[in-house]
Formats: sequence, C-alpha cells, structure tokens
Amino acid sequence: MFSYKIVLVGNFGVGKTSLIRRFVENSFSEEYLSTIGVSISKKTLGDATIMIWDIEGHTEFKPIYKQYLLGAKGFIIVADLLREESIDAIESHIKLSHEVVKDAPVCIALNKSDMPHTLNDEKLNYIKNLSPSVIKLLKTSAKSGDAVEELFLALNEVICRQLS
Repeated sequence: MFSYKIVLVGNFGVGKTSLIRRFVENSFSEEYLSTIGVSISKKTLGDATIMIWDIEGHTEFKPIYKQYLLGAKGFIIVADLLREESIDAIESHIKLSHEVVKDAPVCIALNKSDMPHTLNDEKLNYIKNLSPSVIKLLKTSAKSGDAVEELFLALNEVICRQLS
C-alpha cells in the first residue's frame, strides 16, 4: 500500500471541487462554494491511496500557490468548456505545474461537457499537444459524471507505473 498526491489546477469556478466530489463521493451539487486555500480529499484505488489537493483558482499574486504543488506526482488541469479564458489558461497552468514538479504527468479536464459548447477539433488538438506530459484530454461533466472516473483512473495508472 502506498499513497501519493495529485493536484487539480485551474481558474476559479471551472469545477475542480465538483470533479473531486463526483470522483470521491459520487455526488454533485449546483451550489457554488469557492475553495479558499486548499482542501484535501482521499480515495483508495487498489494498493494506492490518492491524496487529491483541490486548490483555489490560480492567481499570479499569491506566492504560497506554488507551495501547494510541491510533492505532487501528477496534475489535473481543469478548464470550463463554456469559458474561453479558462481554456486559454491551460498552457500557463501546465507551465506553472512543471516549474514546481518537472515532467509530472498531466490530464486535462474540459469540464461542463453536459452544456452546449463550441470547442472545435483544431483547438482540441492544439490543447493535446501543449506538452509531452499530457497523457489524457477528456471532456468531463461533474454533473452527469461523464468521463470523471476515466480522468482520475488514467492518471492513477500512469503514476502507479512510475512508482512501482
């Protein structure tokens, strides 16, 4: 049995907390509660216990932000399919994560896929190729549960292989 840390990174309000709640508790709430600082959840998968760090939406001006990323074995970068600026921020989130933990595997969650959106294949391919560390890009929905488990399981599989 071993444990490791992953961190969800993304702009404010993209659904990081909702994705974690769906994965850990299989629940969803329409109520928006902004994460202040960090909230830590855990889930056991096989021999691994995942410590899932939910950090507040990224801001350049908080020096403590990078401290939350230390020790992570992988990252889930979350963007809101309905907010172009959150999609455009994916690249900077990957860069920041890799400044702290070089070459850690990254999954990208394009959240709120249950809502109508206009993201085209060209943009999807661009996002997939932002870094060789991107192992998976999924359109997720914390509300319906679509691709949420697949997201966490893909990252878990790669990390467990690296740690064994």
